Amino acid sequence: MSQSDLPAISRIQRECYSEAILESVDSFSAKLSTSPHFCFSAVQGQLVVGYVVSLPWVFGEIPELDGSEYSVPPNADGLYIHDMAVTPSARDLGAAKHMLNAVLDTASQRGYKRIFLVAIQGASSYWMRHGLEVVPAGASLKRDLSAYGREAVYMARSEN
Repeated sequence: MSQSDLPAISRIQRECYSEAILESVDSFSAKLSTSPHFCFSAVQGQLVVGYVVSLPWVFGEIPELDGSEYSVPPNADGLYIHDMAVTPSARDLGAAKHMLNAVLDTASQRGYKRIFLVAIQGASSYWMRHGLEVVPAGASLKRDLSAYGREAVYMARSEN
């Protein structure tokens, strides 16, 4: 993914998510600048049809939604998949699988064995098919999850 993809990322985000959880271009730019090795876009022809944004992070915590500054914590012990979305018209093309594989391969190459994320809008079943499980959230994490909507759940998997 590059900074020039950000307008398309914003477009895809609006196609896929409710207004309450949309993030600014500046927030995506900050995440990309912080963690460029873990951010990928899917392109069909000349059109960006999907993206994934990930950051090394600390298990049990989540980065601020729509923040303007991010830095990788020095004690990052896994990879947090912050967002993955594919336009509805391109969902049958395998873009999500390719982007997820790119993220998982890069995480493995860089020594991150734990993957975690916040599943929103009923996406937990998708993530379960990829080996993630719901993780019980303590009070602090529940507060942070509330920014992602009622259905948000924290999920994780560990590589062997």
